[in-house]
Amino acid sequence: MKTIAFILAFLPLAAIAQNPCDDLHFTSIQYSPFTDSVIIIEVENNSSELFDYPGFVLLNAGGDTVAKESVNYFGIGGQSLHQLEVRQGVHDPQTDLIGQLKLFTGFYDTEACAWNIDQNLCASDPCDSLFIGFQNWGGALVIGDFAWSVTDADQNTVASGQLTMTANEQYWFYGLCVEPGTYYYTLEALNEPSGGGPTLTAGASSWFGGPEISQWLDWSNPTTLTIPFYDFCINESPNGLSEINEREVELEFHNGNWFVVAMDAITQIELFALDGKLLGTTAPMSSKALIPSVDTDQIMLVRVSTKEGVVTLKVPIIRP
Repeated sequence: MKTIAFILAFLPLAAIAQNPCDDLHFTSIQYSPFTDSVIIIEVENNSSELFDYPGFVLLNAGGDTVAKESVNYFGIGGQSLHQLEVRQGVHDPQTDLIGQLKLFTGFYDTEACAWNIDQNLCASDPCDSLFIGFQNWGGALVIGDFAWSVTDADQNTVASGQLTMTANEQYWFYGLCVEPGTYYYTLEALNEPSGGGPTLTAGASSWFGGPEISQWLDWSNPTTLTIPFYDFCINESPNGLSEINEREVELEFHNGNWFVVAMDAITQIELFALDGKLLGTTAPMSSKALIPSVDTDQIMLVRVSTKEGVVTLKVPIIRP
């Protein structure tokens, strides 16, 4: 596994910092490898302080909130991973973030620590670790042989091979070092279905609960998982919003449903949660398409593909 270089220049603020804060060591802080709507903080706590019900907040130089964590931990243990949701339009991923990282405790009741920050939050290395995997998510054993491949946006094969799932081996992964961009991980069953919950996965961290996207295997057909690896960080506009050769792609809301309207035929719509998890896909092949409903109460990323290019939009949840 490749070690992620941590380049943050954290300087504890003398007026706020306490000894327990000095024992919080940040392994990494950067955008999720699959979306720029989530910032991931990996931290090690080497003190006896629990930092009960913690929440991290990133502020820019003007004091505006760039990203904020929803409290979902009892405390900070030896190692933990925190996901901060980015406010749309407050920071361009391609520019350095100058501001502060603050840690609050007690469901944001108390400000516990603060650090100065000055760095870019996108992956700094032109070649970074991507881990593709295949695992059983339950129900029965997954048994058999499978063929896999990874191709880039130009359909060039990056890597390929075969794997075997046995009763004693229900998890497989393969590490690659790739540049930012969109990749396609395809896996095909070479035997009759055996049951279980066969799932393709892609991640960039070995930490438990790290950012990961996944898709169920179709036993009857080759299954492809689209991997927007650091793709959002290399777009020209913040938060994944871009134009397709100056052609407009818009969202419309009618009778409780969201529609995508484009100048050209929409070849594919992919729905992602903010953590990068693929929620569903559809291929409407028309210039106006209904966004399929999914079981989520969170804002979704909608990746729209046409013959002219790709654009990513955010779909807010509208409650009746």
